[in-house]
Amino acid sequence: MPLRTDGPEIRRRRELTGMTQTEFANATGYAPAYVSQIENGHVNAGPRFQRKAAAALDCDVADITAGVLPWGTVGRTYAKAPAA
Repeated sequence: MPLRTDGPEIRRRRELTGMTQTEFANATGYAPAYVSQIENGHVNAGPRFQRKAAAALDCDVADITAGVLPWGTVGRTYAKAPAA
C-alpha cells in the first residue's frame, strides 16, 4: 500500500527550489490542478507521483511522505525482536 503523501512538505520543498506549481507539475508530468490537490492534502498521490516528485525536488521519497498508511487502510503489525 502506498505511503501517505505529505502535501505541505512537497509545497515547502517546491517553494525552496523556486519552482512555481505549474513548473513543478510540468517537471512531474501531472496537471497543476492535481498537484494543487496533493499539496493541499485533498488527494493522496500514488507511488509513481511520489517518485517523480522526489526526483524533481532532488530528495528521497521518504522525505515527502508521512511514513504512515492512508486513512482507512489496515497495516501489518510486527512484534519487536527480543533484545540480544
